[in-house]
Amino acid sequence: MGKQLNRTEAPHPKVPRNFRFPEFKRFFLKNGLEVLLIERSDFPLISVNLCIKSSALFDPENKEGTANFVSEMLSEGTAGRTSTQIADELEFIAANFSTHADWNTIHLSMNTLAQHLNTAMELFSDMLLHPVFPEHEIERVRKEMLTDRLRLVDMPSKLAAEQFVRFLYQPLRHALPIEGVEKSLKKITRADINAYYKKYFKAKNASLVLVGALSETEARRTTERYLNDWQPGTPIRFAEAEFKQPEETHVRLIHKPGSAQSELRMGHLGLQRSNPDYYTVTLLNEILGGYFLSRINMNLREKHGYTYGASSSFSYRKGIGPFHISGAIQTEHTAAAIREVLSELQTIRSEQVSEEELENARGQLIGLFPIAFETADQIANGLLNIITFELDDDYFNTFREHLLQVTRNDIFLAANKYLLPDQLEIVVTADRELVEEQLKKYFPVNVYDDKGNVLD
Repeated sequence: MGKQLNRTEAPHPKVPRNFRFPEFKRFFLKNGLEVLLIERSDFPLISVNLCIKSSALFDPENKEGTANFVSEMLSEGTAGRTSTQIADELEFIAANFSTHADWNTIHLSMNTLAQHLNTAMELFSDMLLHPVFPEHEIERVRKEMLTDRLRLVDMPSKLAAEQFVRFLYQPLRHALPIEGVEKSLKKITRADINAYYKKYFKAKNASLVLVGALSETEARRTTERYLNDWQPGTPIRFAEAEFKQPEETHVRLIHKPGSAQSELRMGHLGLQRSNPDYYTVTLLNEILGGYFLSRINMNLREKHGYTYGASSSFSYRKGIGPFHISGAIQTEHTAAAIREVLSELQTIRSEQVSEEELENARGQLIGLFPIAFETADQIANGLLNIITFELDDDYFNTFREHLLQVTRNDIFLAANKYLLPDQLEIVVTADRELVEEQLKKYFPVNVYDDKGNVLD
């Protein structure tokens, strides 16, 4: 018999394997477009990723969702192609094209085989430079978006997340979803879509990332051929908003009749990505709720059996992103679960974490780090992070070194600075008949419908 495993203890972290983020080259077209290239001859596909450095935060007031609408419309027709022709041509060369808007950028992504790069780039540039936003396609896409909004009431998890953000950020643009809401979507016109496109889709307000079997000479020739005529424009910076933490803890119950469990979201404003405490906070969150062995998950899942899983996260975006704790909780234990989370927040602020906890969390982050960059798309996303958050070029190569420098005392100080258990927005989506009384035993509770309107 070989040596038996001790299944009562987590394995100790091993020496991490060597990792170097692939070297990349940067050059600029004559119109100011920044191009970043990673040559990988071992990849069969070429990944093309363009980010427009404007986002949902640049939506016109009362027309929230415009940026997302623009991104959805780019493949719906150009001056020389219909949406059907675009789809057929992409399918013919087995290329994938997608777009999305988020809080940081508008992102256009395409994967293509190297032998089809010129055909794919001609299509890509046509959608980028010559969209016409056909009225009939706008109305079709609008109907799809409005239908998605109607489905929200049947998605307790998304409903809880959306209402949490609304209460945390109101009255800022950040309080409404990226895709907008029913009222704003109905107001967006073709003129609004075209105006957003003309203002923000400019070469100097964008960066292009190429990863794959492509030399620098080929990359320059291809990008100059298809993107040199893009209008330069000027970079447009995000206007900083005035963010305010909750003054006190609020419990908001979103009434979802017949809900089988409680969806819990609780948290407050986090910190900017440029904050020098980023690495310390990353480790702090890992210990608190960032992975399976974290305190929150072990408490709510392993110790009490209130949930299949609970976690915490600091989200980063232009401005200040949210810190949030989330989980699907057994209805009868909703109040108890919230109290346990509050206890964990107080505990991590009142005493230093153990050396074992710190090393386990650090080992988790350091050990998993290399596998985050195994595909062309993953590598491209890494470069897009460098661009979006204006990180140092060697950020990924020094990430693990920075984590190794974090001490237990650093974690303790960060917990007291960045975790605010007395200033939380707590949102619970559940059937009020099953959870309201248990919540009111411990907290003042306000009850709302699925639109966020106050209920008696």
